[in-house]
Amino acid sequence: MAESVSGKAFDLHLFRKIMRYVKPYKKVFYGSIVFTVVLSVLAAARPLIIQYCIDNFVMEPNLDGLLHYTLLLIGLLIAESGVQFLFIYAANYLGQNVVRDIRNQIYEKIISFKLKFFDQTPIGTLVTRAVSDIETISNIFSEGILTIFGDLFKILVMVGAMFYFFDYRLVLISLSVVPVLYYATRMFQVKIKSAFQDVRTQVAALNAFVQEHITGMNIVQIFNREDAEMEKFREINEKHKKANIRSIWYFSIFLPVIEIMSAISIGLVVWYGGLEAAEGSAKISLQLWVDRMMGKEITEKMNSITLGEITAIIIFINMLFRPLRQLADRFNTLQMGMVASERVFKILETNDRIEDYGTLAMDHVKGDIEFKDVVFGYKEDEPILKGVSFKIEAGKTLAIVGATGAGKSTVINLLSRFYEIWDGEILLDGEDIRKVSLASLRDHIAVVLQDVFLFSDSIYNNIALSKEITREEVAEAASFIEIDEFIQSLPDGYNYNVRERGNMLSVGQRQLLAFLRAYASDPSVLVLDEATSSIDTESEQLIQRAIDKITEGRTSIVIAHRLATIKKADKILVMDKGKIVEEGTHEELLSKGGFYTNLYEMQFKASVQDI
Repeated sequence: MAESVSGKAFDLHLFRKIMRYVKPYKKVFYGSIVFTVVLSVLAAARPLIIQYCIDNFVMEPNLDGLLHYTLLLIGLLIAESGVQFLFIYAANYLGQNVVRDIRNQIYEKIISFKLKFFDQTPIGTLVTRAVSDIETISNIFSEGILTIFGDLFKILVMVGAMFYFFDYRLVLISLSVVPVLYYATRMFQVKIKSAFQDVRTQVAALNAFVQEHITGMNIVQIFNREDAEMEKFREINEKHKKANIRSIWYFSIFLPVIEIMSAISIGLVVWYGGLEAAEGSAKISLQLWVDRMMGKEITEKMNSITLGEITAIIIFINMLFRPLRQLADRFNTLQMGMVASERVFKILETNDRIEDYGTLAMDHVKGDIEFKDVVFGYKEDEPILKGVSFKIEAGKTLAIVGATGAGKSTVINLLSRFYEIWDGEILLDGEDIRKVSLASLRDHIAVVLQDVFLFSDSIYNNIALSKEITREEVAEAASFIEIDEFIQSLPDGYNYNVRERGNMLSVGQRQLLAFLRAYASDPSVLVLDEATSSIDTESEQLIQRAIDKITEGRTSIVIAHRLATIKKADKILVMDKGKIVEEGTHEELLSKGGFYTNLYEMQFKASVQDI
């Protein structure tokens, strides 16, 4: 999947997509906004109360009034803490619910994709999208947009209060650094967006590399690739480090800029306010002396900037620049969330699923299968099957043989509609499988792949995947194909946990469990890719007996690697370069002395024995 990098600071279209997931929780969202408004008002009230106390109870000492307003201030702080708690809880509650809904949707989307999508997309990248990227989206609400809105609204309330209650000249001087700060913030937004795009790209690359190499660790060690792969990991890790340092570099520039602007603003307030206060005090003293000399009564105080005003404005400046400092963190979080959401929505908007437009539900399937001039390829303009046609009657066994890359496994993938054919038809009991619903089609077909996958779970849960099957029915099926003794020999029997990918079992044991899983689902059609791995004689005999049992009486298509299976097949297809070059029984094909005869002599003659 291609990763785009955008320097756009805020994508409104993308944000609207995210907000669609907020609709079910709009009461919580609006409640969070109300909490931010209340917090802004409470925060703006504190400096005003402090100013009033200084001018009325400190400059002119009044202990009772000072105590009364101190208690009021404490009550205000307690109320602010309570509302802050409600806001944090509501914002995180909203974020986690949105994350749950998006994660459910993306997983539902992923499991509906064509196998072609997984062929082209690293698993580690999908894990990053479904886990860490979605978790980052939750921070958009808990630490991003709601907090940014609260901070911006708090700034507006405080600026409005400053202009309303204080000398406008003093307020303008305190805010004179804002244009410089605005420009710095905009530059920071653009640069940090680009930096975080790079960070998320490197995280995905790191996850993909680690996941792939842990999965294939046996290959790494067998071929002594530890040092070479470690060097590759160092290179990827170095790119990840550089991407993070780039974002930190922008961040480390922005914070000192805010600190310098804050210091300049306070310095200007102290300078101008101090001069005005000193000049005002001198004028007042002179006017009082004149009035006394003239015998006038003093009824009003002259207007002057007071110590309380200067103190309050300094507090306001600190309160203004604190959210501005935090906005760097908020934008950090918001940008990370927006970058992560952009990548998640690419998955959600990818239209690469098998179209389930079939409406036919087949309650009973006999098992007649026909391929009519089927053309298919995994890549455009590179067909693998080139007009393949064959027919198999219900209850019969068809063996497919051929050199590697001839198209044998592709036949299996197309019958279950893991991929869509380019041209031709595939019929099941005379019906085009594209007209049959996917659930109905796959309910009647069991596939045993050469590379057996088992989940990290008990044997019973790995067997009972497709249908509701009781433990007794599983044990009965295991006894029928003669592998119950092997299962019972394991610790905990059917409750034995096979661990990730069944790594606690041998290749032959995993193959036997795959046969049991297919048989227990009672399919009408069995598709089998025989294992080619070297296995012990006992497992070989168990597998052969299991094949004989599960193919009996049902339509079976087998990619055959064992001579015994080939000889017992009702029909053999010989494939080469995407075409059927010969077909017939074992004896008929040998008598032709053609392609099958050469294949037999190269691959099977040494294995001839009395079967």
